[in-house]
Amino acid sequence: MGFSDTGAGSDDSRATAERMLAAVAHRGPDGSSWCHHRGMTFAHCALTFVDPDGGRQPFVSASGATALVLNGEIYNHEELRRELRATGARLRTGSDTEVLVELYERHGMKVLERVRGMYAFVLHDARTATTSLVRDPMGKKPLYYARVPGGIAFASELTALLRHPDVRATPDVRALAGYLTLQAFCAPDSAVADVRKVRPGSCLEYSEGRLREVEYWRPRLTAEGRPPGRREAAARFEELFRAAVARRVTSTDRRLGVLLSGGLDSSAVAAVAQQLSPHRPVPTFSAGFEAHDFDESAHARAVARHLGTEHHVVRIGGRDLAEVVESEYARADEPLADPSLLPTRIVCRAARAHVRGVLTGDGADELLLGYRYFQAERAIEILLRLMPAPRLEALVRTVVRRLPARSGNLPAAAALGLLARGLRAAPEHRFYLSTAPFGPAELPGLLRPEARAALVGHDPFTEVARLLEGQPQLTGVQRSQLAVVAHFLRDVILTKTDRGGMRSALELRSPFLDLDLVEYGNALPVSLKLRRFTGKYLLRRVAADWLPEDIVRRTKLGFRAPLAALLRGELRPLLLDTLSASALDRGGLFDAGAVRVLADDHLSGRRDTSRKLWALLTYQLWSQALTVHSPSPDCLDLTEEPHRAP
Repeated sequence: MGFSDTGAGSDDSRATAERMLAAVAHRGPDGSSWCHHRGMTFAHCALTFVDPDGGRQPFVSASGATALVLNGEIYNHEELRRELRATGARLRTGSDTEVLVELYERHGMKVLERVRGMYAFVLHDARTATTSLVRDPMGKKPLYYARVPGGIAFASELTALLRHPDVRATPDVRALAGYLTLQAFCAPDSAVADVRKVRPGSCLEYSEGRLREVEYWRPRLTAEGRPPGRREAAARFEELFRAAVARRVTSTDRRLGVLLSGGLDSSAVAAVAQQLSPHRPVPTFSAGFEAHDFDESAHARAVARHLGTEHHVVRIGGRDLAEVVESEYARADEPLADPSLLPTRIVCRAARAHVRGVLTGDGADELLLGYRYFQAERAIEILLRLMPAPRLEALVRTVVRRLPARSGNLPAAAALGLLARGLRAAPEHRFYLSTAPFGPAELPGLLRPEARAALVGHDPFTEVARLLEGQPQLTGVQRSQLAVVAHFLRDVILTKTDRGGMRSALELRSPFLDLDLVEYGNALPVSLKLRRFTGKYLLRRVAADWLPEDIVRRTKLGFRAPLAALLRGELRPLLLDTLSASALDRGGLFDAGAVRVLADDHLSGRRDTSRKLWALLTYQLWSQALTVHSPSPDCLDLTEEPHRAP
């Protein structure tokens, strides 16, 4: 984090740095420091994996020209270090931070073509008086910024940025409309009007009072030339996947674990991680839910026994989930309407007692078309060739009426039914229209007139359309895939993993989001990812040699929380209090009558409105506490004088 600062490290600068650091002390328990560098103040709290003494941040280059703060890890730092030394560089530390800053001084932002990792970093180059804010291609680490008098301020969390005296905490109503549809405040927007997020795969350059955005990477789905055969594709996929896991395991001497759900994705990660550690069991962690429809712990235990891992099951009941909401959600960094954050938070908290980093299976469903919605999208593509849309809608309604009720994850036919609600919409919109807490058409009835005025001209799918530019040849499934990557992966899933882990200073590493693997997957035809109606075809093929057959063939359940029951039970008092008419009147955004109907319907059992209520509850808890930014001085010990660069 940091800010433009002409005070040369004054007492006011120190106080601001302390306030901002206090807000994110949970992210870095290994020490904190600050630095004034030629018109900029930088601050950093550390969670170290490489050279904890030499790599202390903020880091200043050997020349003194460049200062850097890095959130995340550069996994290929050893390879890049060898290249630097071969050119005569005399490195002072073993840290990945030094490798990054010294490579930058030699190659500029072309360094982004070489680094592999998860990162958000900010550097100040005194040679050009330029401050650059950079986010990795997939957006694994957050980076917020705001214009302030005389320059710019930035931080890894919104909470920290709001402790800068010149950043106002005013809710952004237009961004709220996007949140109610997309479940998250999606980059480049944030929940606060004066604050923005750096887009994934982008570099934001600030110089002479101006901001310039440079997009250095974006996802592109292609299948140019002759596609590889199945055997060739599987061999290359396995090679890249093994390399992705190895990068994350071998880039540090710290012991890493695996979040093991019992599904195919995390099981494959655990299998390769254990192969890389033949003499010591890898710690694995899974959730055991009291609600049977949500519990995969038996499958996770079976995988752990098969692989020989050191397995830990974290038992989770309704009271445990409610405790997370009651104790943390009012202090949440930014509202997120994905309820799977709750069990993620609990499992990460338990894992932190054993390790400081874990691998996850995140990204496989998006990369390899694993979600049932992609199967449903494929079915829609086929069926629309055979019958007109009105007839298909009628057919699906008939099918859905005959489906058995189930409280857990959706079977494929139900996913088809949800997608069919948006059948006449563009393929890239159907996933969101079918899963949205509130569709765009519902928002005018939910918001008060003064808030409703902000919706004029609002389009929640602007960023999706931007990513589709220049790719007109894509099929419906591919357009849907790119849309899911645009927000559900980047802004929902990766926000959940960062927040769920870093609240306990636990780093989550996702091999399926390795850039080399992602680019290979994006270049493959759909038929090598979704074969007929079986998703993740290549992964199933290569994992057959590592895992029990029933795990390889398993249908995805999904990591979810029993939200409907939770709102009727343990969270009922909090729900009624937070969404009461008086509380909503103070907020001034939501129509109390419309919200009351949603609450009455759900609590009485007339219909399940849990997703809508959860989005509202999460937002209201955050907004009610928005103006409370009291620092926690006991979290910090900034006793040293600032380091001033030469």
